[in-house]
Amino acid sequence: MSHCASRRAHRTLRSVTRLVLLALLLLAFSAGAAQARGDHGGGGDGEVRVAGTCGRGATSSLRLRAHDGGIEVRFRLWQTRGRGVWRIAIVHEHRVSARATRRTTRSDTSFELRRTLPDLRGSDAVIVNAWGPKGLGCRAAATMPG
Repeated sequence: MSHCASRRAHRTLRSVTRLVLLALLLLAFSAGAAQARGDHGGGGDGEVRVAGTCGRGATSSLRLRAHDGGIEVRFRLWQTRGRGVWRIAIVHEHRVSARATRRTTRSDTSFELRRTLPDLRGSDAVIVNAWGPKGLGCRAAATMPG
């Protein structure tokens, strides 16, 4: 193989590699966007469920459900390491809508926080932030379609 042919082959391989990486990135971002919107699972029942992101030692989930002209928010947290006080803030459309404090104990390692928010026009973005013992944190975000 000549030197020029080798260069062309190398450039072609590099271009194909870039295209494959770009396609994989687009696929990953679109899957993440679908999860953030909370794929309904085909039921069309006005419900969105997402898993939260937590530090090591906790897991969480967020559920939004259309209910009586409002949005029922259910945030669940399970703590697997340590116990203590959790501070929770629910942010609805960039405004803190609710604050709460919950405690996990040796015998009760989880809690659920329920609130009802007004259903605003269009899509409603809800973010729940929780700060726990020893700097442990959780965050869950979902969008309720309008």
